[in-house]
Amino acid sequence: MTPDSTGLFKERPALPKGGRLTAVQQIYQTVRDQIVSLDLPPGTVLQTRQIADQFGVSPTPVREALILLEEEGLIDVFPQSRTCVSFIDVQSAREAHFLRRSVEVEIARTLAIEISDHDVGVLRTAIDRQRTALEVGDLSAFLPADNRFHEMMYEMAGVGGLWDIIHARRAHLDRLRRLHLPTEGKAAKIIRDHNAILDAIAARIPNDAEAAVRAHLKDTVSATEEMRAVFPEYFR
Repeated sequence: MTPDSTGLFKERPALPKGGRLTAVQQIYQTVRDQIVSLDLPPGTVLQTRQIADQFGVSPTPVREALILLEEEGLIDVFPQSRTCVSFIDVQSAREAHFLRRSVEVEIARTLAIEISDHDVGVLRTAIDRQRTALEVGDLSAFLPADNRFHEMMYEMAGVGGLWDIIHARRAHLDRLRRLHLPTEGKAAKIIRDHNAILDAIAARIPNDAEAAVRAHLKDTVSATEEMRAVFPEYFR
């Protein structure tokens, strides 16, 4: 699905299989995904009536969805003036990165002790999906495959609920990741890093697994100033 000239959707997104979202949830998740993917870049003005028309709803659920996005720091609302996509908050990204790293090093250590051979195979397959996306140059598929690799590690460690908590805090970090991803060699390095993490886990060496996670997660935040120099319009 592609945005029109205003950056908003031409059609309603499909509902997920296995359940229905409320109108508020659907609008929130769709607009959030577009903000995080930078299809709606910082500074984009959001029109409540236009969004309502595109989703075929009244303005009320749109306003409720925008409140959720404002609480998450993804939009700025200027009363009686305009509502627009927020600029990337570097401090928020750093805090989310710190939280994610703290959790994932423990997950890696846990899995290095108790992972099953079956789950190792499942994670290998997840890395293969990332490699396939990279080979065809589909970065829009690569990032979700990257996220799914990590999410499965949370689930295998028995702390899947923590993924949702961190996901709710990492939108600004994910925008940095999306800016960084097209950098030459970045996606290939992610795959190498994932293989290194999984190799250490499969070898049942917790210290190596932790070190591999730390090495993997340091790049995006460390490249912040580089991204700011290339995309100054995305930062306040």
